[in-house]
Amino acid sequence: MAKKPVIFRARQSNTEIMPDEAKKARPDAIVATGRSDFPNQVNNVLGFPFIFRGELDVRAKKINEEMEMAATRALAELGEARGPESVSRAYGGDKLKFGPTT
Repeated sequence: MAKKPVIFRARQSNTEIMPDEAKKARPDAIVATGRSDFPNQVNNVLGFPFIFRGELDVRAKKINEEMEMAATRALAELGEARGPESVSRAYGGDKLKFGPTT
């Protein structure tokens, strides 16, 4: 595995590996989960608006791999973008940023 690997846990309830186990095995890993009770929640709802918006914009009859990759790239860019001040205020003034625990 590469340095600082990203580990996505796919299952939400009975997961393949718990975040603490993954971090124990690879302390340098960024671990993401579909659960809201752990840091770095990744939820499929994040991708749907991008995929469907692209499908509607180009009047596609089905979603293809190129569209899925475009949505993935858009989400990656959003992950590294700084959030607006209004979001910080909504979270009690915390400055949210992309990283291993957020």
